[in-house]
Amino acid sequence: MTAQVVRTARGVLGGVLALGLAVLPACKGRSHERPPQDPPRPADAAVADADLDACRAAAARAPGLPATQRAQALLDGCRPCGDWEPLLAWNTPAAEGGPTRNAIEQAMLACKAFCEPNAKQRFLGTLDAARGQGTRTPWRFLGEICKAEVSALPDTRFMGAPYFALDRIARAINDPKLLSAIELPLPALSITGVGVDLASSPLTVPEAGPAALTVDASQILLGALPIATLSPAGLGISGDYPGTPIAPKALAAALGTPALAGHPVALLAPNGLRAARLVEVIGVAGGHDLRLAVAAPGPRGWTLPGTVPISLQGKPARGAGTGVRLVLDATGFEAMKAAKATPRAKLLRAPVTIAVDPSATVASLANLLGALGYFEVKTVVLVAPAAKP
Repeated sequence: MTAQVVRTARGVLGGVLALGLAVLPACKGRSHERPPQDPPRPADAAVADADLDACRAAAARAPGLPATQRAQALLDGCRPCGDWEPLLAWNTPAAEGGPTRNAIEQAMLACKAFCEPNAKQRFLGTLDAARGQGTRTPWRFLGEICKAEVSALPDTRFMGAPYFALDRIARAINDPKLLSAIELPLPALSITGVGVDLASSPLTVPEAGPAALTVDASQILLGALPIATLSPAGLGISGDYPGTPIAPKALAAALGTPALAGHPVALLAPNGLRAARLVEVIGVAGGHDLRLAVAAPGPRGWTLPGTVPISLQGKPARGAGTGVRLVLDATGFEAMKAAKATPRAKLLRAPVTIAVDPSATVASLANLLGALGYFEVKTVVLVAPAAKP
């Protein structure tokens, strides 16, 4: 007999005894205490059966995959609480084909998501208003209340459906040796949970960093991209992204440290930023190997940083000679057309020089770099339009 049946039988027996005592006066002198009952088991404790063999197999494969594909491989291969779809699609309103509110709630209960009643109340209480709005408010509340129980330490910036699912996967696998071999790149988010709107490119490699230079119109920051490591206790985070502000005159020295020697640095910039701003930054980078960061596919709701595999320089190396010169405008179309019309041998003879028009953006630069990458160009020099190659 299961514990639930036992508890049900006890409740029925107690009710019968109480009714009998109320209608039989001869029983008034007897003890009327009900038999002790176990406290009811909360619904939040329900957990679906997990195929842990499939989970361990997915974990064993993950380290050998490209970095940006590892998280999705774990989500596809390990489902300790059932189908992840209701959670991964939570932000799509039900009227637009997304999961129902009840489906989301049941999926959260199956994963023991709520560490206390208040966490459940805050999550579900903000769920409907957040759906379809591009916000992660319910997940942030869950992280603020449950903290280490959902791997929301040191802060909640990564809290969302993929992050929560990966936390539950790590705890379900519960194999320190197997988990320790996995490193997962995370979205490049500030402490407020906001990330750079990266450009896309026709050529992207799924590697970036770990060092990252983040540039906007007013500042330069140097830090390390966030990486998640897995353990039976969930996810641990390394990296100090976005890092520390760096003055332009100090950038070459900051990039010239032994720790960065020989390692490319990912250059993150908003896709709508003027590309001329990158010319300014690259010009004071001391010749360090900078690679433009672009959006790489990741789990639903995540944008992961990849890079275009071309080194960005402020001037050609000594003795490199004069190569092809392209002019980049707002679209990059004419520059790509000119590159396509140039014999490949000529493109590779010396670094390609890109003269950046004031109308050019990071997005148009990403498109041009992607096109050049298909011709196996490895280095380009970015200059202002008036500059000579």
